[in-house]
Amino acid sequence: MGEVKLRFIGAGGHGILTLGALVGTAATVYAGKEAVMTISYSPAQRGGWSRADVIVSDEPIDYPIFKSPDVLVATTQETYDLESGNVRTGGIIVYESSLVKPKTIEGVRQYGIPAITTAMKAGSRLAANIVILGFLNKLLGLLPEEAVVQAIKSRIKKKYLEVNLKAYEEGKRLAGVEVNV
Repeated sequence: MGEVKLRFIGAGGHGILTLGALVGTAATVYAGKEAVMTISYSPAQRGGWSRADVIVSDEPIDYPIFKSPDVLVATTQETYDLESGNVRTGGIIVYESSLVKPKTIEGVRQYGIPAITTAMKAGSRLAANIVILGFLNKLLGLLPEEAVVQAIKSRIKKKYLEVNLKAYEEGKRLAGVEVNV
């Protein structure tokens, strides 16, 4: 695998930081990899964005900051517009298809997925971040399946666990079907 730089960005309340924490937990605690996460927020008091940058590596990570992610996940148009130009050539963008109108970016593969509606079908709109996690892990093969499931079980409250595990499975299913590319 080497090293993968992931940038998750979206509106506050979209579960961006939880998504980053789940990837980091799955990598370090359950898969024996190295991971680091840095977070940032917009200065807006309401309606702002949050961002989680995560590096997952087989080797120790020297520096936790990066400009050009290998993978970008954007859940709003504003955050897509803000970060899509930073994705490295050969990288991937995953975006919420109901909220983002993508632009053509040479050398970058883009996947629009209906994370919000898929999460609602699984039982809660709030599980859209877990749909994204399932999609990403299936698409990239980033972490062992059991590591991700264990991370979800360890970090999600028990009363929300069933919905989130279902959302994760639905995200994996989306990765196996044709999505907006």
